[in-house]
Amino acid sequence: MGSSCLSVKSLSKDFGQKKALTGVSLEVKEGEIMGLVGPNGAGKTTLIKLVMGLLKPNSGMVSVFGREAKDLGAEDRRRIGYIADESFFYDFMTVQQTIEFNQGFYPDWDQEKCAGLMQRFHLPPDEPVKNLSRGMKAQLALILVLAQKPDLLLLDEPLEGLDPMRRLEFLNLVLEDFMEREGRCLLISSHYLEELERLADRVAFLHEGRLLKVAEMEQLKMEEKTIRVVFQKEPPQSLLNMPGIKAVQKEGKTGYLLTIEDNFNAIYEACCNYPHFILEIYHRSLEDMFMDYSGRDK
Repeated sequence: MGSSCLSVKSLSKDFGQKKALTGVSLEVKEGEIMGLVGPNGAGKTTLIKLVMGLLKPNSGMVSVFGREAKDLGAEDRRRIGYIADESFFYDFMTVQQTIEFNQGFYPDWDQEKCAGLMQRFHLPPDEPVKNLSRGMKAQLALILVLAQKPDLLLLDEPLEGLDPMRRLEFLNLVLEDFMEREGRCLLISSHYLEELERLADRVAFLHEGRLLKVAEMEQLKMEEKTIRVVFQKEPPQSLLNMPGIKAVQKEGKTGYLLTIEDNFNAIYEACCNYPHFILEIYHRSLEDMFMDYSGRDK
């Protein structure tokens, strides 16, 4: 990974009495895809809007390309691409008029790429935007942002309204077209956790405006597991209390489900070394982890 593309330090945002974000610190490096995971109201959209400068924080700092966001000029801001959870278009424009309107804001606009993506998605250029389905609007938003040629891409629930095939095509296009160039970075929030699990290099878990955990996706796959074990006799409490065990569920007389978030090898070895009848390991998906963090009392 390269140097920092986006840095958020001790970021907090209130809306009246509601605390949308509290002390969030996060860094996305060049060449990295960072996934934002959390339930509705966790603060994902607020965080992305603060990075975009659409909201002002109550405290904390946002830096993009090594400069404070408030000091970014027009040229710097053109290097940031953004797809909101609800894409906004002028309904009175056609698809082609929308493209021409956006093209005027970006001197480095890639018209060849734009035309190629229009053909790939089979979007009708003369169709009024108001007649497009939500999925077609999502495709149009992706065309606009990729033709812009940004270095930092912010995607807020970009897969809503897309069928499974279109979701896969969307993500493949982001990987092939956007991330192939050196120095680019991506911050994406999505409820489609299976797709995000395949896409992200690291994942940040948000809950009620607080950052609970940031971890590499590969590390999560290695460490976040469930061990099902039936011991021959009741195990010592020290085994069940080992660091890295975040949940213990009793099954029958001497059976346990151990949910592991860290220190897996040591926990597994301890279970192996204690007399047992059954010992099984289950991989935990990003959706399993999402449910853990979303349901955890804070």
